[in-house]
Amino acid sequence: MPRTLVALFALGALIGLAPAAPVPKHLMPNEPLYYAVRQGTRWVYTDYGADYEYEATEVQPLVSGATVLTLTQIDGDHKRPYRKIEVSARGVVWLETGGSAFDTPVCVLRCPIKPGNEWSFTSSGADHIAPARGTMKVAGTEEVKVPAGAFTAVRVEEKRTLLLDNGKPKLTYHVTSWYAPNVGQIKWASEKSERVLKSFAPGKG
Repeated sequence: MPRTLVALFALGALIGLAPAAPVPKHLMPNEPLYYAVRQGTRWVYTDYGADYEYEATEVQPLVSGATVLTLTQIDGDHKRPYRKIEVSARGVVWLETGGSAFDTPVCVLRCPIKPGNEWSFTSSGADHIAPARGTMKVAGTEEVKVPAGAFTAVRVEEKRTLLLDNGKPKLTYHVTSWYAPNVGQIKWASEKSERVLKSFAPGKG
């Protein structure tokens, strides 16, 4: 899949949530984190018959209680920036893709989980970040089986419209993403493609 489309789709797809404020302590025991936050954690996904491996190469705790993860794509001896995300009890926010920062952080999962919860987003930035706008909606929680195993995951439905340089709509498509507690994104699917988690290895950091 072209790199630009991978960045756009995934996931989900990572919109509309500003950098997290301090998390109330009473939320912490009840709301799991929807991404693994240990350095050295590795995810392998299968997409279009090919495998893609990513590692949490840097973990930065914030005074707000959130954690910023730097995810790096591993391709043999080669490494390149993949994503930077912020994880907290308030959700998952996409900060960078391919080494480029979004003009506005993109919330891909909002917590606490409430089926029907919907939010809008805009996406823009330098280099290969295509301008877009759309909505995301929590559809609910369901059991999902992928090669890495069976997970109870939150389903998020996204409607995204790519924009021309003049701001007019160019293309609208739909993406569905699934997030599992303490793991992260385990699956995403669009009208024409699908990416699934093949293996997951928690870090020891």
